Amino acid sequence: MTRSTPPGKGRSGMAAALATAVVAVAALAAAVGGLPLQRLEGSRAGPAAGAADGELAAELVRRYRGLRRLRFPDQPELSVAEWLARPQDRPAVLVDVREPHERRVSMLPGAISQEDFERDRARYRSWVVVPYCTIGLRSGIYTGTLRNQGFEARNLAGSVLAWAHAGLPFQADGAVTRRVHVYNADWNLLPRGYEPVVSASPSGAISIGPFSWGEQDPPAR
Repeated sequence: MTRSTPPGKGRSGMAAALATAVVAVAALAAAVGGLPLQRLEGSRAGPAAGAADGELAAELVRRYRGLRRLRFPDQPELSVAEWLARPQDRPAVLVDVREPHERRVSMLPGAISQEDFERDRARYRSWVVVPYCTIGLRSGIYTGTLRNQGFEARNLAGSVLAWAHAGLPFQADGAVTRRVHVYNADWNLLPRGYEPVVSASPSGAISIGPFSWGEQDPPAR
């Protein structure tokens, strides 16, 4: 994915930092997670089959707090509830920092992509900028980048997964949907009533269904 280069940073340096963060996700999850993983077909692991929504919500909080503590402890955040109840006297924008194939499945209503934000960043200089991703790791790192550039940025805690646990809808091509990209099977912490999706390739996606992962593993990331 093409990303705008922040002032004072080389493109290769930023890409390397993000790549390092993404590669560390699995190890960090093992360190901070509490819900046992179950071995599934095709050497695929995912949240324990049959876990109640409350268990999945608790696991989401545990993982996010652990990631925040390890990777971006000083970055401010907003919960989903705080976003919904935010004061209306200052404009704010949700920025989706996920990959294009993730966003094609669905986005939060009213959100813009990171690319759109970067193309028109001067417009948002006085806005509250709220990045989000799957659980808040990538967006937490991006929040730090924006704050270093003078933006009033706050990470959306729990991001897409927290949005789903609040029972809120997603959008795709202007229509309401319950299909949600969950990055990969290990991160399917969606509550019931939502359809988890993982990408089989950058050009397509496969629905994995609740706790049913199909036959093809998602690409290593």
